[in-house]
Amino acid sequence: MATRRSHQKSRHGCSNCKRRRVKCDEKRPYCQNCTQRNDKCVYIAPGPFVFAGEPERSARSSAKTPSSAISSTEAGNSLNSYAPALEATTGAPPLNLEHMELELQWILHTHKIFARNEETRKVWEIPVLQEALHTPFLMHGIMAISALHLAHLRQNERQVEWLNIAIAHKSTALAIFSEQLHNIDKSNARAMMSFAGIAVVFSFASALYCSDSDDGPSLNALVDLLMLARGVQTVGSQAMEFLRHSNFAPLFNITEPGATIPDDVLSALDHLDDLNAQYGQKSGNHHPKSYERAIQTMRELAPFTFAEPTSLTVVGGWAIRASPEFLEGLKNREPFALVVLAHFCVFLHIIRENWCIGPWGRLILGEIVQILDSDWQRHIKWAVVQVLR
Repeated sequence: MATRRSHQKSRHGCSNCKRRRVKCDEKRPYCQNCTQRNDKCVYIAPGPFVFAGEPERSARSSAKTPSSAISSTEAGNSLNSYAPALEATTGAPPLNLEHMELELQWILHTHKIFARNEETRKVWEIPVLQEALHTPFLMHGIMAISALHLAHLRQNERQVEWLNIAIAHKSTALAIFSEQLHNIDKSNARAMMSFAGIAVVFSFASALYCSDSDDGPSLNALVDLLMLARGVQTVGSQAMEFLRHSNFAPLFNITEPGATIPDDVLSALDHLDDLNAQYGQKSGNHHPKSYERAIQTMRELAPFTFAEPTSLTVVGGWAIRASPEFLEGLKNREPFALVVLAHFCVFLHIIRENWCIGPWGRLILGEIVQILDSDWQRHIKWAVVQVLR
């Protein structure tokens, strides 16, 4: 007596084959039965994902090959190739693996460049990302800086691709962000402040990676950046009381890390204070209070640089607090303003290992040396020795 040949039960067949009670070959996006009958092939079950269409061979392969041997590139390619089929059979939108990779990059690495301690790191890691889930411009900002970070890390054939992705997200973010600048309230204050900070860091980094040589780090670019950074203060001040009592409060609780400032740094800053007082007596257009604030802020934030040589705290904090009078002095190339900026270049140079900063300090100081005459150059000898020699 002939025995009945067993067959594997179809678990992921299309709806037509299930209704007709016939075996479905489960080929996607259209099975053979529906193709021959010219029927619309619809799969209800999503199928066995990466190994759809070849279950037996995949099962044998998985028994021989440990999952750890599958590279992330292979996995990404498999999922990418499957996404259109999934959309065609279930109506679900395709997975945007590029966005997923950028969000993962933010969570694992990129957010850390904004932190000055563990408390602030935690804010940038998750709460900022949570704000971005319902604030498109912030999400685009996160994608932009994360893509730029990947362009820095992966200097291979995909670098140009990541740079283009970064620029596209930045452009979209700025367009939406600008529309809301005059309507800041509790509903968007956290997102607005977060994006303003990201925009400043992106501008520093993009000058290194996204621009032609003629548009890289320069004195003009730095003045523009300082003016942009001051916008962070403007954004934050409009809802400061709310922000200080929100889950973003750690960002405003600045506790000095207790690092020792080298004597030569203190002496250089003392010399600036003395020079500020002397210059104020000689020049009627000088604003001593504005320069005093710039020097004092450098002194207050210096410990963060010596506690963590790649911290952006001095860069961001000093830029945010720059007064309009000081910025105007820089725009007009006033000698004392350039002398103060030369000292700031030393801090930029100290944190040059930060991928967003690199040669900014050295390049800007080189320009300042070319602009100042010999009478003023003697006041930046300390900066020149620290950075250019």
